[in-house]
Amino acid sequence: MPTAIIKGLTTIKWGTGGTSSGLASAIIVRGAFTPKNGAPIDIEDGDGFSKALVLLDDGFDAKVECLYDSAITWPVVGATVALKRPTTATEVNCLLASIEDSVERKREATLSMSIHYRPGIALA
Repeated sequence: MPTAIIKGLTTIKWGTGGTSSGLASAIIVRGAFTPKNGAPIDIEDGDGFSKALVLLDDGFDAKVECLYDSAITWPVVGATVALKRPTTATEVNCLLASIEDSVERKREATLSMSIHYRPGIALA
């Protein structure tokens, strides 16, 4: 199995708080997080009736849009990036699956990244 390629800055940050000593990560404009298993799983009894509902917290898939900054060395596809969601205080390592760049007239350039997190899978 090939190993992950990690290059440059690999931290993604929400907002600019605590950056008085200089920014050390990309600024997220927006992020959309979709649970891998968003619906409960029905467990049926022998007659086919639902007996229990099971919720699986098995990670998420996300689309994260960041402001482009030419001073940052961006991670490459296949890299591991550290992400701390605003709803949790825990930083998790995610797989960077794809990067799309976007430019508009009189707007900042952005990078949209597709990232994936699975709690049971170790990333290099």
